[in-house]
Formats: sequence, C-alpha cells, structure tokens
Amino acid sequence: MRSGKRPDLERNGLLNAIMACQNEEYPLLESLYQDLHRFPELSGKEEQTSRRMAAEMEKAGFRTSSRIGGYGVVGVLENGPGPVVMIRADLDALPVTEKTGLPYASRIRTLTEAGQNVGVMHACGHDVHMTVLIGTARWLGQARDLWRGTLVLVAQPAEENASGAAAMIADGLFSRFPRPAFILGLHVLPEPVGTLFYREGYWFAGSTAVELTVFGKGGHAARPHEAIDPIVLSAQMILAFQTLISRETDPSEPVVLTVSSIHAGARDNIIPEKAFFQISIRALSREQHDRIISSIKRTADGIAWAAGIPENRFPRLSLRGYTPALYNDPRLTRRLARRFRRTFGRSRVLEMPVLTVSEDFAHFGLTEPRIPLCFFGLGMADPRGNMPPLHSPYLAPVPKPTIQSGIAAMTSAVLELTKVPGQEK
Repeated sequence: MRSGKRPDLERNGLLNAIMACQNEEYPLLESLYQDLHRFPELSGKEEQTSRRMAAEMEKAGFRTSSRIGGYGVVGVLENGPGPVVMIRADLDALPVTEKTGLPYASRIRTLTEAGQNVGVMHACGHDVHMTVLIGTARWLGQARDLWRGTLVLVAQPAEENASGAAAMIADGLFSRFPRPAFILGLHVLPEPVGTLFYREGYWFAGSTAVELTVFGKGGHAARPHEAIDPIVLSAQMILAFQTLISRETDPSEPVVLTVSSIHAGARDNIIPEKAFFQISIRALSREQHDRIISSIKRTADGIAWAAGIPENRFPRLSLRGYTPALYNDPRLTRRLARRFRRTFGRSRVLEMPVLTVSEDFAHFGLTEPRIPLCFFGLGMADPRGNMPPLHSPYLAPVPKPTIQSGIAAMTSAVLELTKVPGQEK
C-alpha cells in the first residue's frame, strides 16, 4: 500500500481493501519472491537470505536485529498500547535439484556437510512464506491507524533440520524482544490456490531423526561366505522395521516410519565393513516416538545377533533431534477461523485432519508460560492441474494468488488480534 492511501473498510470490506492495495505492491513482491526462489540457501547457511529479509523489514519501518540463533532476523514495530503479535516465516531451502523449468528456477549447487554436491531449491514453499511476511509487514506498516500494539516479525533459519526455532529461543527471542501474546505462522499446501486450512489442537506430528550404523565383516564380493554383509543386514532390518507400524502400532494412531537415506560400500567387488542409514519417525506423542526408537534398536540387534555379529558390534543408534507435535491453541484458532470465514467466505476456509508432516514452529509454543499459537495452511495449486507434493523437484506454486491470499489472511489475522475499538468488525 503506497504512502497516503489507506483502505476504506466500510465501503469495500476487508478482503477487497487488502487486495486493492496489494495490486499496487505486487510487482515489488513478485520481484522479491523470484529473487528468493532463484537464490536459495540450505539450513544454517542462509546468510544472503537473512540479509535480504532484514533489509525488507527495515524498508517496511521495522527495527531489525540479525544473527539471532544463527541467521535469524527479528523485526519490531511498536504502534501504541496493545497486544504483541509475532509472525514467523522460515528462510531455508532443501537439497533438491529443481526441475520446474521456470524462468526464475534455482540453478544453485552446493556441498552438504557430508560432502555431497547437491542442487538447492525452495521445494517447501519457504520463499512464499517470506514474501507473505514482507507483504504483511508493508501493509500493516502503512495502515497503523487500523491496529494498536506491537508486531514482531521473525525470519527463522534452519526449519528443515528442525533446529532453528529452538536456537532462536535459546538466543533470547522471548527475552531480548517483546514477548508475544500470540504467535502466527502459515505453510503452503498442495491444495487449491487461495484456500485456507486450519485445525484446532494437534495438527502436525512430531518428528524424530534417527541414524543407524550397521556393522558387518568386510570381504571379497566373490567370497561372501567369508564376510558378514552389512548391506544384506540393512535390507533385512529395513523390511522388518515396517512391521513396527503394521503389527505393533494401534491402527488408529497416526505413526509413520520412513527409511529415507542409505549409504554403504565403495566398489562392486568389495563387501563393506558397515552400512549407514537414516530414519524419520512421525507421531503425535513423545511416548510413541520412544516406543518406536526402542523397537528399532531391538529389531536391529536381533537381526545382527542372528547373523553372528558380536554384541560389542551391534548396530549403533543415534538421535539427531526431536521436533514436538504442533499444537494450535483451540481458542485462538477458532477465533481466527471465524475471522477468515468473514473475510474470505466459508467455502475458502476448511478444517483439515491431522497431518504426519512436522514443523519446528511447534517449539515457540512450549516456553513457559505457554504462548498461544495458530499455524494455518495456504493453498498454492492451480485447481486445473496436478500439484506435486512438498519437497518435490517439480513444486511450483501459482505465485500471485498464493502470495496475495497469504498476505490477506495474515493481515486479517493480525487486525483481528490488534483491532482498534470501533473499526471493522
């Protein structure tokens, strides 16, 4: 919204007012979105992205601080007495080689911590999230007569490896900056563009990243009877792990176990000494996570023992981190769902079942005293085509209606929580 112009809420209604102002702003936001998409950075390496977000927050009138919990950025805008509302977006991209063919597609390649040369892509929509954050900041920064309170913008690093939220909290997010009364966030979903999704209570599952090293006895590929092949042992374990869900877990419980990475060996004629693989566990309760982890170790040890591996060479299990289940405060979520229905219409605001994806946004709601969270979904798919899933190399949101709907939703949520008495109801 350009300086000197403000929406006429009485005449146009909130959604029309927000969208009309966005049409003036959209070329700037489209340029930002394409730049963020074209130059993605992996978790913990978001230096340029962080710098760009800090600059955009400052242009919107926010006082910014950088290097919070890594490359995190915090922007603060005070606008009189009222509640403190925090809005969060995530900065990092994924080690995925983009195949969308878009004119602004990422061509970035980099080395991972393990030394792998990988493509880098915003295959989870974080570029949309950042653009929505800045668009919301620009709109609210120029419409200060419509709200009262303090806005805290958080550009969070390292969401994909589930470490960024906790790192920002540990670095004083809630002590060095105004402590929020409410925390808001959104995530794009492969659903019809412009549709909003919500769920009260538990919505996203918690996740645990497990690493398992399987030891064997190396040897010549032509004489396998003189060796103990850790690749064969790994294959047996991977198949056996599936029964931990299908035969040891209550079918009514949303629990997922996925072996997503395996590495072993260097040549076709050598049986290696060990194999290494990574496992993702998704469940709503910490108890389910602990049970599955214990069962993985029990099963792996049993298969190793049956193959003649001595106990001191049983598989080594390590945990790379735990992300708690995401809990949306029911009262806050119900209030914002009503606001969204009034703004967008009932047909565009839908309740969604529990999902087994995870989000470290959940950490923001676990500090004491607890802060109410509301994390909602934003459709990004052209309803005439098939949208690939998140983390796909072909993921390509429909930019303009996705970004504009996201800004309208986040802006209306903030206005609901900070509205001036007598303003639009």
